Amino acid sequence: MRVLLALVHYFKAEDGSRHSSTDAHRRDQRAEALKRTIDSWRGTFGATTTINIAAKRYERMRGVLDALDIVVLTNGTDHLIDEAHAKARDVRQVTVRADNPRMIGFAARRLFADSRNAYDLFCYSEDDLRVGDPGFIAKIVAFQDAFGPKRLLMPNRFEWNRAGPSLKTWIDGDLRPGLLAPWQDPLPDEPFLRLDRTTFRRATNPHSGFFAVTAAQLAHWMRQPHFGDNDCGFISPLESAATLGVLKTFPIYKAFGTDAGFLEIEHLDTRFSSLPVLSAGGRA
Repeated sequence: MRVLLALVHYFKAEDGSRHSSTDAHRRDQRAEALKRTIDSWRGTFGATTTINIAAKRYERMRGVLDALDIVVLTNGTDHLIDEAHAKARDVRQVTVRADNPRMIGFAARRLFADSRNAYDLFCYSEDDLRVGDPGFIAKIVAFQDAFGPKRLLMPNRFEWNRAGPSLKTWIDGDLRPGLLAPWQDPLPDEPFLRLDRTTFRRATNPHSGFFAVTAAQLAHWMRQPHFGDNDCGFISPLESAATLGVLKTFPIYKAFGTDAGFLEIEHLDTRFSSLPVLSAGGRA
């Protein structure tokens, strides 16, 4: 399995900012999150070592994937990439020129299209999402094998927060009814799917800050008239770059209920799990 990962990264301090990517007080935290995200992919899917106690030596083991190339998309010099760390992890930086930095993610489509014959899986990720499951890629592929390339499986995002409503919080809850109709209605499909003992629900919130498409799915997406558009109609440019293109193209599913952890990805922040609740029926 040959995988291309496009990480979308931006940081530029601004006065009075309320966003983590522009908050000067969070510079170090954001830089560390980027490193942890990169390390999680290299450590989870790359070569590892085991200790041979009897022989008193380290023994190298091949990685889960045949190849993993990591590209970080940045906007000019507005980034926190540590050059030494990037070199050590074999990370390539691609500079995007965007007037609105929240549009950087749209450049991943061109990157994928240009590399369409070189990889089996194309992954898009925001810069603060950590993977920790060696079976993460295999589960995505198994879903496609079971239900076909016209459906897409997204991971559930979660946060660890000792001060949250529980230690672990799933942060992409249901969106208001009707919000997704313009994109879901043209792609009717089953509300639930089941694979072995795992239940998947057609996502009532398709956003994960991440998606992965196989080469066959990318080819199908590229044939759609909307592939090259920069439509920002889903929440904001940031969410649209990560979600709207695939939402227009595939019925999106997520593992449901107590099976949510089947495919999960950690958000290296606590801002969502720290939101105040307005009432039993809503939240701020």
